This record gives sequence, C-alpha cells and structure tokens, in this order.
Amino acid sequence: MQWWGYSKEHGWVVLDRSIPRNVPGIKEDLLFLRCRDATTFIEKREKWTRPHYTYAPVYLKGLAPADAVEAAAELETFKALWPDFHREVQRVHQEAVDRIEALRIEEEKKAKQAARDRKKQATAAGL
Repeated sequence: MQWWGYSKEHGWVVLDRSIPRNVPGIKEDLLFLRCRDATTFIEKREKWTRPHYTYAPVYLKGLAPADAVEAAAELETFKALWPDFHREVQRVHQEAVDRIEALRIEEEKKAKQAARDRKKQATAAGL
C-alpha cells in the first residue's frame, strides 16, 4: 500500500496508497511524506515522474555499489518508521477531509439561509 521513491528535491519519499487521493486513476494532487523530516506535502500528479521522482528499486540500481548500499540502508531505516509515518499521513488526510466537510456544511447553511431570506422577501412583497 506504499510507493517508496527518491526525489532530488525531497530525498526519500513515500506515497500512502490507502489515501483516496493517492489511488491510481484519480485526478487529484498527491499527498507525499518526506522521510527525512516526516513532513507531508502535496505534489501535482503530473510531476510524479522521472527525473522528479524515481521508484526506490530503480533509484538504487542507478547508484554506484557503495552508494547503493548506503542508500538502501537509509531507506530500510525509513521503512521501519512506516507506522509513525502512516499515522502522520492519515492525520493530515483526515484534517483535510474534516476541513472540506466543515466548508460544505457552512455553504449548505448559507444556501438554506439565503432560501429562507428569499422566501421572507417574497412573502413580504406579496402582502
């Protein structure tokens, strides 16, 4: 459920595929986690290509042997932190979902109030 890769800008990154916006075939931007500081960030789906992002096994194969051993060890360290990373990604995703729902409810309330106001004005105009 995760895609691990390397970015020249961000270093090791992980894409949690259990997040609806990160599912293949969706048009939304992607929610990544940057491993070095456990920070989430949004990236345009179109930018999720080489040379911006490289799938971890492909990246490791492209390194000199000594560098590949070091990079693989670093990646394994980050993979061991996945439970913590996963909680952070899920938290950020849930906060975004909650914000969107709160906005939807607020817009719905405004629309209902506007409809009540129009009805009052129509009633008042008919008197």
